[in-house]
Amino acid sequence: MKARWEDLTARTRGLATHLVTPVQLEALARAPDLDSLRDAFRALGLLVPEAGTATAEQLELSVRRAAAARLRTLTRWAGARKALLAVVFEDEDRRSLRAMLRGAVQGATPEERLGGLIPTPALPERALGELARLPTTGAVAALLAAWGSPYGLALLPEAAAAHPDLLTLEYRLSRAFVIRALQGARAARSRQLVEFVRDTVDLENAGTAFVLAGTERETSPGLAFLDGGRRLPLAAFLDAAAAPDAEEAGRRLAAAFRPDPIAATLEHHAGDPAALEEAILRQRIVTLHARAWWDPMGPAAVLGYVLRLRAEVLDLRRTIWGVALRVPPRLAPIP
Repeated sequence: MKARWEDLTARTRGLATHLVTPVQLEALARAPDLDSLRDAFRALGLLVPEAGTATAEQLELSVRRAAAARLRTLTRWAGARKALLAVVFEDEDRRSLRAMLRGAVQGATPEERLGGLIPTPALPERALGELARLPTTGAVAALLAAWGSPYGLALLPEAAAAHPDLLTLEYRLSRAFVIRALQGARAARSRQLVEFVRDTVDLENAGTAFVLAGTERETSPGLAFLDGGRRLPLAAFLDAAAAPDAEEAGRRLAAAFRPDPIAATLEHHAGDPAALEEAILRQRIVTLHARAWWDPMGPAAVLGYVLRLRAEVLDLRRTIWGVALRVPPRLAPIP
């Protein structure tokens, strides 16, 4: 049976009215200090510490907890459709697990690994904290497997190696996610949802091509390619991955993605991974807004809300550090 979205879409639109508006964000950025920002956060309904001098870390945690609460609400409303929406709910888990793997390989502190991550029902704050303290990728995979996470089993073969390859680990993580996301979308019998998953696959492959560009590896780049996309075929991926630098990779990827608006984003932000990720996020939000307008009863409003929530966390983190460092938010380095 084809999944129905009317009730979830209507509730999600209501939930979206609580997102911070551009006007509110500008007002927050003008806060003279973190104590004033804490008061403004409290007025917006964010749970912040009542006593003592506010710190940037405390306010960041409040932002993450607020986002987690909204995701829990959305998950509860989705009910049995949660599995169909693996592309949104498990994508947050994938982002968190990727941060854990990178942190373990790079020896990052638990605080560095947790920065900006949104807890989910599958990986709540406490679970993320436990994973962030683990010293190796093997320990991360083993704990996930002990919890019954499908991502633990997917990671274990490579994660347990003496010298695990980070790119291979991220491929295994993303491959497991793509399989589950496509299964859910196809079970929903929603063209809109399937296309969103396939677009996600394309963008993941584009990101991998940027990483590979200008480097030499012993293994074939084709082994890092994820099947399931719709705009970036293997030949175009290999061509971009073989580019001498990120800028040229961006030009080659843009040619493959045209006429999709994301093509310009890939080309213009090729040299800045953080700016590229944010620009892609915001372009996808615009695209989903248009799709929700054309098909108000489909899942586009739900997909768009989760991406808008992710963007809000980014905006609020940048605002926090802008106030803390007394610089405009756009100049604030986010840990």
